[in-house]
Amino acid sequence: MWLRHPPQADGRQPLVAPSRPDVQLSWPQPVPVTAAVREAGFELPAHASSVGRARARVGARLRRWGFPEDLGHTAQLVISEFFTNAVLHTDSGQISCSLQLSGQRLRIEVTDEGTERCSPQPRDASDDEVNGRGLQLVSALAESWGVSARDPRRGRVVWAELGPQ
Repeated sequence: MWLRHPPQADGRQPLVAPSRPDVQLSWPQPVPVTAAVREAGFELPAHASSVGRARARVGARLRRWGFPEDLGHTAQLVISEFFTNAVLHTDSGQISCSLQLSGQRLRIEVTDEGTERCSPQPRDASDDEVNGRGLQLVSALAESWGVSARDPRRGRVVWAELGPQ
């Protein structure tokens, strides 16, 4: 487990991916300086078996923090989708996750090592397709989500923010 500085502390800015195509791109709100912030993170190999392990680690951490159970389940679904996409659609060897909790607001970041140039985008899956709905679920459940480039030649950060509805 490793700790991480709050998002945007290093000046990074999200580059793409508004939560829905009909919504203009908006930058995530910075965490208020006065808020008590809890942070945690972990790294796992980029294997299919890591998806369940990531989901379990996120669930356990959020329970220890006393995060509301319903939002914890939502966070586990989001982490599953982000990890699955990193495993399936990048050439990463490792995938890392960071969690930042401020009050009842949770920020999830999943960082891959992939070199794929396209950014994750929700797509319209047909009724008979088995895959292709993950980012639609994230769009529906998260207050906001997006993608930040880590280094144009080496990976990206996919993030989501969850809070009470």
